Amino acid sequence: MKENVIILGSTGSIGVNTLEVISIHLNKFRVFALAVNSSVENLSIQCQKYNPKYAHVKKEEDAKKLISILKKLNIKTEVLYGIKSLNQLVSLDEVDIVVCAISGSAGLESSISAVKSGKKILLANKESLVMCGSLFMDLAKKNKASILPVDSEHNALHQCFASNKEKFIKKIILTASGGPFLNTNIKEFANITLEQALNHPTWDMGKKITIDSATMMNKGLEIIEAMHLFDLTLGQIDAIIHPQSLIHSMVCYEDGSIISQVSMNDMKIPISYCLGWPERIKSGVDLIDLTKQPPLEFSDVSKEKFPCFYLAKEVAIEGESFSTAMNAANELAVSAFLEKRIKFNDIYKILSEVLISHKKTKLSSVEEVFAIDEISRNITIEILKKYN
Repeated sequence: MKENVIILGSTGSIGVNTLEVISIHLNKFRVFALAVNSSVENLSIQCQKYNPKYAHVKKEEDAKKLISILKKLNIKTEVLYGIKSLNQLVSLDEVDIVVCAISGSAGLESSISAVKSGKKILLANKESLVMCGSLFMDLAKKNKASILPVDSEHNALHQCFASNKEKFIKKIILTASGGPFLNTNIKEFANITLEQALNHPTWDMGKKITIDSATMMNKGLEIIEAMHLFDLTLGQIDAIIHPQSLIHSMVCYEDGSIISQVSMNDMKIPISYCLGWPERIKSGVDLIDLTKQPPLEFSDVSKEKFPCFYLAKEVAIEGESFSTAMNAANELAVSAFLEKRIKFNDIYKILSEVLISHKKTKLSSVEEVFAIDEISRNITIEILKKYN
């Protein structure tokens, strides 16, 4: 019997790759629903190809556009809009798998709705765990939801854990490419352009996550994500630079063994792993030819070049509402950089200023998480005014 799949963020990188994997396994999976923010044209093309039962957009005006397009194409897909209908959609009994790939805090509410409904969740939205990791994982346990990480590093860890007992783990190591500025002289950081920051040497990703990779905030967020996902302390998690991006993560065991996951830099591999779990299914990606790869290099993360990474580690120690505040500030600061309103180095300065003003709060509900998020955004907006 086919499993019904909902893809939240279907026109983004993760969504597109998920559809490519599903295309190989149409005997196993059915595209039940596709959801986007506002990419109506791309969504209509996906509806033509995959004929989902539902298509979802954020705003009513976009829903009307999509309905008009699909009507001309004689496509019977039902069009929905608004957060309430999205939460209802992921909670339907017919749904087996929810791919949570809406970027940033915007994806939190629908991810939580899927968790509360006890679905198999392919989590590509790390902000869900950064903003409210303990609450999120507690809800998953309570509702027997399966959380499978799509992020290449956490997916690699999941694969390394699969045949071993977690109690024997000494530490885990996340790898980072180092982004576009690994070999850039620190004196040049003040003049980094948007175009340079978006030119990632290894991965083809959305703009926000590409900037996070350039500042290495992304790796800091991944450390917080790993703490919650695998119930580890900060002291059990390391991150190192590995420019070739062939080893995606490593698990170090008490006996001195290190198990790593090695593959091509293609998100279809972690996606297929999650879709097929606990079995293995084809991803459409070839095996890596190790004889044709360059020498593997490893180095520590430079504190001088990548202060955002170390700021995130400090936030991980503080825990609770600090990670929620940092995430909110980072989203707005990155957005300002993408709009060329601030400089690259200003991102760290803005985050630091927001966190200095933040008062630690124990988070006991999702509503409290959203409240801290809103407060932190308002503070960030005021700080950004000084840069305009």
